[in-house]
Amino acid sequence: MIDPVRMLRAFAALGALWLVCASTVAVGQENPPPAEHARDDARSEPWRFSSTSEEFVVANAQFVLTHELAHLVIDEKRVPILGPEESAADYIAAMMLIRPRATPPEGPEALLRVAVNTADGFAIEWQRRERLGRGVPYWDTHSLTVQRFSTLACLLYGSGPERFAGLLERVDMPQARARICVDEYARAAYAIDWLFDNYARREGEPPGAPLETRFEAPPTLTSRRMLDAIRKQGFVERTIAFFNETVALEKPATFVMRSCKQPQAMWVPATRELVFCYELLDAYAAMSLERRAEPGGPRLTSPPDASSGD
Repeated sequence: MIDPVRMLRAFAALGALWLVCASTVAVGQENPPPAEHARDDARSEPWRFSSTSEEFVVANAQFVLTHELAHLVIDEKRVPILGPEESAADYIAAMMLIRPRATPPEGPEALLRVAVNTADGFAIEWQRRERLGRGVPYWDTHSLTVQRFSTLACLLYGSGPERFAGLLERVDMPQARARICVDEYARAAYAIDWLFDNYARREGEPPGAPLETRFEAPPTLTSRRMLDAIRKQGFVERTIAFFNETVALEKPATFVMRSCKQPQAMWVPATRELVFCYELLDAYAAMSLERRAEPGGPRLTSPPDASSGD
């Protein structure tokens, strides 16, 4: 049985882990302290890493997009997988953050921010379900949100045991599990390289059919504001451009953001559409409000002060 208190402490740890590892410890900080001082501050002030509501929503949307693109590749290229496809898509998305093929314009730390905010979303969703007394969704095709968090934490530790050494104590990870995480990351790294080696377009080969992008009208003021933030950040266009350069599709496909009455995202082979529902943006926006309402709660990131104007 999962111990809720122990689980929530684990959720709080990854935010502190970010502080230990990142060279920039606060959003918009122009003159960060030296790395050693940053590590000391991280231990004494574990909530210095802040994330605005828009950053939280955009980061979770970025993970979802990468996750759904993984489904597209698995389906289009008939990638052999053993185990749940949702778990495979999670691993691909996580490895694209931890071991990216290209550094985004915002710098390598930007992808860690995406990972932290995504895990934060898992934490909030799990806590919401616990608070409402909902049953554990054992039969869902996705892993439990607490399991998705632990998978991300394990891959982070496995990617650099010395760099992420503080993670063991902070999430109460047993040494035996930590050793497995090193092997788990090595297998994931081999698998993601194998995926690119076998299914990516090689240099000199003709490009495939394009994955195009379409943004339909957002149905709410919140989704409109969040779409503006997403388009300003530009990750959709960059991700789709990277995909078109890397994957040779057999037929054209479309990434479309639209209203579909449900907070979800999906790859639909019949219409060759990768659909991101605006209701999902609204759901993440609601989660971001929960972060602000309980700033002292067990969160991976800290919402900014109310006076920040976010």
